[in-house]
Amino acid sequence: MNPIFKKIALALLLVHVFNSCQSKKEKFNPDEFRIYWELEQNQISPEQFHRAKFLLTNNGDQPLKPDWEIYFNTIFLSVKPQVLDSLVSIEHLSGDFFRIKPKNGFPVLEKGETYSFSYSSDNFLLKNSHTPTGIYIVFGDSEESHPIVDFTASRIEIQDQLNAVAGSNLPIPDPAFLFERNKNLSLLSEKDFSPIIPTPKSFQLGEGVLTLSDNISIYADPDFETEAWLLKERLSTFFKGKIEISSSKDASILILKDPSKVSQEAYALNIGKKIEISSSNPKGAFYGIQSLLAMLPLSSFTSPADKLELPKISIEDEPRFEYRGFFLDVARNFQSKEAILKILDLIAFYKLNVFHFNLANDEGWRIEIPGLPELTEVGSKRGHSKDESQFLWPYYASGADKDKSPNGTGFYSTEDFKEILRYAKERHIEVIPEIGAPGHSRAAIIAMRKRYHDKMKSDDKEGALEYLLEDFADQSEYLSAQNFRGNTICICQESAFTFYEKVVDEILAMYKEADVPIRTFHTGGDEVPKGAWTNSPVCEKFIADTEGIDTRNDLQNYFYNRVSKMFEERGIQTAGWEEIGQLEVHENGKEVIRPNPVFANKGFRAYAWNAVAGWGGEDMAYQLANAGYEVIICNSSNFYFDLAYNMDPDEPGHQWSGFVDTKTAWRTVPLNNFNSNETDMYGNPIDIETLSKNKAMLTAEGRKKIKGVSGQLWSETIKGQEMMEYYILPKMLGYVERAWSQDPEWTAIADTEKRKIEMEKDWNLFANALGQKEIPRLEYLFGGFNYHLPKVGAKVSDGKLHANVENPGLTIRYTEDGSDPDGNSKVYEGPIPFKGQVKLRAFSTTENGGGISEIK
Repeated sequence: MNPIFKKIALALLLVHVFNSCQSKKEKFNPDEFRIYWELEQNQISPEQFHRAKFLLTNNGDQPLKPDWEIYFNTIFLSVKPQVLDSLVSIEHLSGDFFRIKPKNGFPVLEKGETYSFSYSSDNFLLKNSHTPTGIYIVFGDSEESHPIVDFTASRIEIQDQLNAVAGSNLPIPDPAFLFERNKNLSLLSEKDFSPIIPTPKSFQLGEGVLTLSDNISIYADPDFETEAWLLKERLSTFFKGKIEISSSKDASILILKDPSKVSQEAYALNIGKKIEISSSNPKGAFYGIQSLLAMLPLSSFTSPADKLELPKISIEDEPRFEYRGFFLDVARNFQSKEAILKILDLIAFYKLNVFHFNLANDEGWRIEIPGLPELTEVGSKRGHSKDESQFLWPYYASGADKDKSPNGTGFYSTEDFKEILRYAKERHIEVIPEIGAPGHSRAAIIAMRKRYHDKMKSDDKEGALEYLLEDFADQSEYLSAQNFRGNTICICQESAFTFYEKVVDEILAMYKEADVPIRTFHTGGDEVPKGAWTNSPVCEKFIADTEGIDTRNDLQNYFYNRVSKMFEERGIQTAGWEEIGQLEVHENGKEVIRPNPVFANKGFRAYAWNAVAGWGGEDMAYQLANAGYEVIICNSSNFYFDLAYNMDPDEPGHQWSGFVDTKTAWRTVPLNNFNSNETDMYGNPIDIETLSKNKAMLTAEGRKKIKGVSGQLWSETIKGQEMMEYYILPKMLGYVERAWSQDPEWTAIADTEKRKIEMEKDWNLFANALGQKEIPRLEYLFGGFNYHLPKVGAKVSDGKLHANVENPGLTIRYTEDGSDPDGNSKVYEGPIPFKGQVKLRAFSTTENGGGISEIK
C-alpha cells in the first residue's frame, strides 16, 4: 500500500477509535439514575391539596445532560399541577400519563449530584398506590425508553391520615375504628346461619349426614343431561371414586323435571337417603347443582377424598332478580382468556347469570374485528411512542415496551371470544358485549386514523374515509372524566355509523358461529364530555343542513335514534349507562337531569350507576323506571368493586364515590336506595328523611321495570389477575346475596335505630357464613383465588388488649416481640395482658393472612 494511503488509513482508524471511546465514555447508564418521590404536605381542609417533590440523583460515572424526558403515570394528580421550580415542567399528556421535562438552564448532573423540585396539586393524596408509578426515561430524540429501576416513594401511614383529617368524620380504619365497627359481631354455630351463599329462599336442616362412597351415579331427566355431565365433571375434582351417568332412578343423585316450578331458575334440593334436585328448566337444575356443591365441607375442596359427606337438608329456592350481572372492564387493563373463564366459573357458582363484557375504551380495544385489523394492531397495544400514531401510550403504568405489557397489550381473537361465549352458555350465563360510543372511544379513533393515513398513501380515498371517526379540523376543547382529549367520535359524519354497524355485525357473527343467542348490546353512552362537537366544522355543517337538529344538544338523540334503529332491525335490545335515558332540562333557573322522554317506552335498558348519597341522583334509577325505561341497578357507591375496601393507605383502589367493602354491598336495598347506607362517602351520618325529600319513589309500574342488579369492576387501578381477584373477593359475595336473595326483614323497618339493630343481627349471620365457610373455600375453589382479608380491630382497656375481626371464624394470631404474625404465631382466644406492643393479623388458613394491625 502507498505510504501516504497508509498514513491516511491510520489517521482515520485513530479518529474512529477515539470517537468510539468518546461515545462509550459519554453514554449515560439509566440504571444508575435514582428517582425518589416524597410527599411534603397533604391537606384535606379547608381546601384539598398536596405538595410533593421529585429528587433526581446521578449515581453513575458519567454526567447526565439535560436532554432527557421522564414519563410517569398517576390518576391522582391534577392535569395542571403547579411546578414550584422555573427549570422544570410537568405536562399532562393524556389520561393518567405525564411528562417531566427540563427547561433551558437546567444543570448537568455530575456523579453523585441530586436535583430536586416540588409541585402542588389540588387534591388530597390518600393511598400509597396513588403516588407516581410506571416511571421511565427517554434521551434526546430517541424512541428508546428505559425504565427507572431505582425509584422509591415515601409512604403514607394511617397515623398520617389521622393527623390530616383530625376533626372530620372520615372513617380512617385504625385498629380502634375497626374494633368499634366489629363490636356487634360474635362467633356463631354453623347451624345458626345459612349453609350456602347466597341465602336460599327457604331451607330446613335435617338430622345427620349423607355419605357418598365407592361409586356415585347420576340420573337426569332428558332435558337435564348437560347439567348431569357438568355435575359429574365438578364432582370428579372432589371424589376419588367412580362417577357415572346412569339411566336408572336408583342412582345416588337424581336431577328431575318439575313443571310446577314457575320460575325457570327455581329449584328444590333435598339431601336425605339420596340427593334429589328438581326444576322446570335446565337453569334451575344448574343452580340446584351449585347449591349441592356448596354444601360440601371445606375438606372436599382441599383435595379429592374417598367419600363425600353432606348434611341432610331441604331447600326451596328461586332468585329475587331476573338479571344478576357482573361487569368486567378489560379495556383499561387487560385480562387473559384463562382469567375470564375462571371468573365465569366463579360467578356461575354464586348464581349470577349475566357477564357484561366491556371490550373497548379510550385505553384499549380488546376484540378482533375481521376487516378492521387496525383496531387490534393499534388499539390493543400500549407502549412508549412520541405521538400514539402506531399504538397507544402506556396508560396505568402498563409499561413502555408494548411487546412486554400483559396489562396494556392484548386482545381476544374471534376464536377466543367464541370460546368464552360457549363456556358462558354452558353455565347459563348471558354475555352482553359493550362497545361504548360516542365517548370513551380514543383507542378506536386512533386506530381508524392510522387506517385513514395508510389508505390515503395507497390513493384509496374512499377506503380512507369509510370508517373515519374524527373531524380533522375539529378544534373543540374538552377533557373527559378520565382526562382524555379527542376521545369522542364525530357522529356528524356517516362513517361513524358505518364503523359502528361493521363492529356490531362482526360481533353478532361470532355469536352465531358459537351458536350462542344475543339479546342485548351495550352501547356505553356515558360521560360524553361537555365541549365535544362544539367547534367542529363537520358538525356545524351537519346541524345547519339537517332537519330536526338545531343545536349540539340534539346530537345525542340523533345518535341513539340511528343506533337503536340498527339494533331493532337485528332484533336486539339497545342498552347503555344511565346517560342514554337522560336529558338536561331547565327547572327553576337550574339545569337538572331528567329522563329523556324521546326513548322512554322504546325498550331501552339503562344501567343506573350515579346514586351517591348527597350528589342528587339517588333516585335516578327510579325516575328512569317510572318513565318507562328498563333499569339495572348498578350503584357506584355500593356495587363498584374497583372502589377501595376502605381508607387504609395500603388498600388499593379508587375513592371517587366512596369505599366499597363486603358489608357496603350486602346492605344495599335496591328498591329503596335511601336506606342503602348509614353514612355518606365522607363518613357523615345520612338523614334518610332529608335525603329522600322531593325524590322519586318507585310506582307500581316502575317497580316492574327494575329488572335486576349489577356489580362492576373497572380496571384503571388493576394490574393482573391476582389484583382483579383481590378487588372482587370477598366483597362480591355481599353483592350476590342482594342479587339472589329476598330483601331481609330489616329493610322494611321504618324506624332508623330499630332497623340498624336488626340489620346488625343479620350482618352477624352473613359475616359468620363468610368467615367460617366462604372465605376459607376461596383458597381452593376453581384452583384458588387471591382474596382480601380484613385487618384486625383492637383496643386496650383495663390493661388488656381486646381484638375482633370482621368475619368471625377467621383466626386471629398475634406477636409481642415486634415480629410480623405468621401461621405459627399464637392464637388470640380472648383478652390478653397488654405489655406495650402487639401485632395482630387475621388468617383464613395457616398460610393466608391479611394486613397487620399494630398497637403500641
